Amino acid sequence: MNQVTFVGRLCRDIQLKEVGDSAAVTNNVIAIKRPFRDRNGESVTDFIPFVAWNGLAKLIHKYACKGQRIALSGMMQSRSYLNAEKEEIYVIECNASEITLLDKPKSKAVSNQEMEMKAKDMQVSQETIQQVLNDISN
Repeated sequence: MNQVTFVGRLCRDIQLKEVGDSAAVTNNVIAIKRPFRDRNGESVTDFIPFVAWNGLAKLIHKYACKGQRIALSGMMQSRSYLNAEKEEIYVIECNASEITLLDKPKSKAVSNQEMEMKAKDMQVSQETIQQVLNDISN
């Protein structure tokens, strides 16, 4: 049986890649702090690479960000590929089949310029206020 479950924090912001016409994929790493310390009293953290496809990839791309806690289940897989220098790279990673966001979903950050524009758009001139008051009294 090849089934794993991890709980940890995302090491990078999510980058979604489109593959072909209908598939999406994201690769990331989850940091998992061990419950004990080493001989020097330092905490020990494991870094587990994972891949998520299609709906899961889109979900975490939309709602997750670096540092957020997640739980993921899946299976460990190994693969290899040739890099740009024609060297074979061997990878062991978790192929995620389920992801649960454990922290609040990220909110869309609004820049100061966007906030100023919104505030400016909400301001009403004195003439407009007077016209509305006149229309109400008639």
